[in-house]
Amino acid sequence: MMTPRSTGPAHGLAPEFSADNDAGAGRITGIVIKKTPFKRAAVMVDGHLAVYARPRDAERLHTGDAVTKGALADLHRCYQDYGAYRQAVRFLSARDRSVREVRKHLRAKGWEAAACDRAVERLQAEGYLDDHAFARRWVDMRCRTSPRSRLAVIQELKQKGVLREAIDAAVACMDEAALALACIQKKARQWERYGEDEKERRIVVFLQRKGFSYAVGRKAAQAYHDLTKDD
Repeated sequence: MMTPRSTGPAHGLAPEFSADNDAGAGRITGIVIKKTPFKRAAVMVDGHLAVYARPRDAERLHTGDAVTKGALADLHRCYQDYGAYRQAVRFLSARDRSVREVRKHLRAKGWEAAACDRAVERLQAEGYLDDHAFARRWVDMRCRTSPRSRLAVIQELKQKGVLREAIDAAVACMDEAALALACIQKKARQWERYGEDEKERRIVVFLQRKGFSYAVGRKAAQAYHDLTKDD
């Protein structure tokens, strides 16, 4: 009898199957449909769990059928591809992700490396996973909702595993001066009670925390002063 070992999380998403297992051939003694975390079939061989299978593959199986090691290996590989892809789609449904984020998530969920690679490749071919597009959207989001320096955005994208060429292309259009001024304007009220010298000092320190250089911070503070001096 074949009892797969599990090296992934306790929920048993991806039991480890070895086609070299000498006990890999036998007779199907049960097919149990499970609906968590998504619909799948647990295939029992000689009374023990052998592999999980895609629902459509399970439809071709019947209790009492003889099954070979090779057939079980095929079921396992197809299930891994099916499950890893479904897991990736679910992960992407919440928001954009980088390639590395998706691959890391799938591995953490227990899917085999080869299945993770195939899921990523499929999503890339379908246009749902693209680090260049991800980086562009990330930069656009930052510029519109939470402006910060080019350096800060580069570091964020690096942490997400985006390729440097994709990062460089995405940040090339960022206007540091405009972004620094936008940062100031979003927080302008907190400096209203200070004199000009103290206001400038606080603005520069604030911008440095956002990743802007001292020189950019000084210029932005001066630009803000020029815009508001007649208010």
